[in-house]
Parts: sequence; structure tokens; C-alpha cells
Amino acid sequence: MRHPSTPEVSNRHAIVCGSSMAGLLTAGLLARNFERVTVVERDGLEDTPTVRKGVPQGTQTHVVLKRGMDIAAAIYPGLLDDLQGHGAQALDMALDGVWHVAGVWRKRVSSDVTLYSMTRPLFEWRVRTMLAALPNVRILDRHEVTGFLHVPDGTRITGLKVRAPGSTEETHLEADLVVDASGRGSRTPQWLEDLGYPRVKETRIQIDVGYATRLYHVPPGFDAGWRSLIVSAELPTNRRFGTIIPVEGNRWTVTLCGWLKDYPPTDHEGFLAYARSLAQPHIYEALKNAEPAGPLHSYRFAHSQWRHFERLPRVPEGLLVVGDAFCSFNPIYGQGITSSALLAEAVGECLLQGLDGLSRRYFARAGRLLKVPWMLSTTEDFRLPELADLRSFGSRFLYWYGERFQQLTAVDDAAVRTFMEVMHMLKPPEAIFSPGLFWKALTRRPVSTQLPRRPEPLPVPVSKAA
Repeated sequence: MRHPSTPEVSNRHAIVCGSSMAGLLTAGLLARNFERVTVVERDGLEDTPTVRKGVPQGTQTHVVLKRGMDIAAAIYPGLLDDLQGHGAQALDMALDGVWHVAGVWRKRVSSDVTLYSMTRPLFEWRVRTMLAALPNVRILDRHEVTGFLHVPDGTRITGLKVRAPGSTEETHLEADLVVDASGRGSRTPQWLEDLGYPRVKETRIQIDVGYATRLYHVPPGFDAGWRSLIVSAELPTNRRFGTIIPVEGNRWTVTLCGWLKDYPPTDHEGFLAYARSLAQPHIYEALKNAEPAGPLHSYRFAHSQWRHFERLPRVPEGLLVVGDAFCSFNPIYGQGITSSALLAEAVGECLLQGLDGLSRRYFARAGRLLKVPWMLSTTEDFRLPELADLRSFGSRFLYWYGERFQQLTAVDDAAVRTFMEVMHMLKPPEAIFSPGLFWKALTRRPVSTQLPRRPEPLPVPVSKAA
């Protein structure tokens, strides 16, 4: 029997708070399940690939792992062709790129792992354009969410209170489902406390990562035999990372990064010197004669953060949380957008059983989904001695085996392909422990990463070497 204060629930109207990538993907999925979908966004949105104020990291290099892009393309048919039509680059990550890790260069072999490379503003713009073209979707920009609408006892969220910037007048938007995709600054935990719910517990990992990114024109006639270049940090000793990835407009996006406040400089000479200090100097060699295509942009990320909505003993119906509002990872591992896509997919799967009980089903499922990307990123960060107290039992073995496995990718095709599939969330992490790979990693003579650094020749693509 329905409580008299509880409204009838239907699939008439869903609201998504925030036009983040998590919000855009979730809204596109909800448009298949609801008569109407409204996206509420505080920023003003332009019909151009522009960095938004609400996405300060939008100037930095972004990647969408293959699992995430597969989900995005399923939500928005034709997306991949659209992106390539606007200049996005399709790369075979195992063949077209060179990657230095754990003291070795990975072997370059063909794989089925395709990376679509573009700037974050282009990706966001094209997805938002496809969302806005749906007849049952309304995007309400330049409006700030100020709170939830709810039934008197707070057991169901029934909409949002919003207002335009500078206005004191609130508008009430009623809905059958509200999805919070407002990012790390989400006020949902506080609003739930105001309704009498327990405090949402948080896990934070203080990593103090800093980035500097710049776009460069690809030098005329440049051909070093690669399309992307990655030089990984060698934690815990070398805490610096760098990458060059091709994007639209015949440009490179170049990002340098350091852990625990080892921030890259934001002046031209300092940026190049930082690139030269990486475990291998090849990024510096590529950039020293390249022409910048824009200014240097910095971004700092203090901590990875998981708000454990899945642990709440009770949650209001009619409310879901996706993206960074739920869990945000060290960006260096490129998991953010893909994890958001996984949560959007989970929303769709949980909706198959209807709206009744949706919140509880979703949060339980989301909590399980987030364990893998969280483990993949934090395990690597825990190599830092400053975070040693957070290490789990067995971490020493994981570090030992992980380094041996990464070094195996210098010579073994199956190891390269398996790593790419795990990294892109196409296979579970346990795949790198298959008996065959485990034995080869165990018996291969390890390479010391503590020897004096010297430049090494880049690996040649296997298919092209023949």
C-alpha cells in the first residue's frame, strides 16, 4: 500500500544535475527510458568545443578507454564516425604508440584496442550536440541547483530547486528520477544529512598530483615512427610522467605530471627541462623544435575520493549519483570518463526492473563496479612510501609481480595485448595472472630500474618491421 504522501511514480520525467561527461552519457541513456529528460547546468553552454568554467581540467589531456568509448557509442549511435569527422584520431594503442614503463619499452604489436584521441572540449561538445538533438531532451544551462524537492518524510526525492545566476527566485522542477552528475563539488551528501540520513563516509587518498599541458603543432614532416608517446613514472623513485597524444587539427596534446607536489613548471623553458628529466628524454627531443599551439595550462588534483553511497544503510528513492560526485580517481590513469560510462550503463541495467527500489539496486551495483578502477589506480599510488600506511596485505607481492609483468611486455605479444585489455577494462585484472603469463614473468630476468638513465632506441612496430 502506497504511503499517502508518496507521489505516483512513472517514467515521465528524469532530471540530470550537471552536463559533465557522466551527466551527458547518463542523460542519453535516460532519454530511452523516460518521456522527458532535463539536464540542468550552471555554466553557459556554447555550440563550439570550448573549455567550460565548471571543467577546469578540460585543458588537460584526456583519454577515453575502449570500454568507456564502446558504452558511449552504444548510447549515441554514429558517435565514432562523428568524432573522426571532426578530427579525432583513431590509434591502435599497442602498435601506433611507444610506451616506456618499468625500465623498458613495450613491444609494439597489433591489437583490437583502439583509442579515439581528441581534446576534452571536442568530445564533450559532440556528445552534447547529439544529446541536444534528441526530441525529448531539454538542456537548461545557466541554472544552479539549490536543493532537492522531496516528500515530507524525505524517503523520496521528487525533483530539484533551481535558480538562475544572480536571481533569488527559485524554480521547482518535479521529476520521477534525479541523477546527480555535478562532480567533486556535489552537495548531495550535505542535502541528505539535512533530510536526516547518515553522513556519507568517504575514502580519500592524498596524492597531490600536478599537471601542465600544452598543445603543439606537429612539426612539418615529423616522422619518428610513432603517433603517441608515453614515458611512465617509475614509482617510488622517479615520480614524473609525460605523454604526447595526437588530437584534432594536426596537433599534439602534451602533458607532464608529478606526484606529491613535484609539479611541472608552467614556463616554456621549465616545461622542456621537466620533460628532459623523465625516465627517458624522448618527449623533450620531440618538443624542443616544435611550435606551441597555445599557452601552458596547469591543474592540480589533491586527492582521489570515493563517497561511499553504497554503504548507506538507507537511501531515498528517486535519487542516483554518477561520475566524480560518486568517485573520482587519480586522473593520470585515464579512468574517469570510462568509470562514468560504466555507472551510466549500470543505471540502464537497473532500470530494467523499474523505478521501485532503483536507488538501492543501483548503489549496490555501482559500489561493486567501482572496486576495479579504484584498485587499479590506488595500488600504483601506494608504491609511494608516503602512502605506505594505506597499503593492503599482499601489496608487496603485487608490486613485485606488476613490475615483472610490465617488463615482460617488452618481449611478449600476449603480455602486451593482455595489459591493454586490462587497462581498457575489457578484461578483469586477474587476466595478467594467467598461468602462462605468470610463468613467463616469473622466469624472465628482471631489468633494474635503479641503473643510471640513458636514452634508448624506440621499439619498431612488429607489423612494419616485417
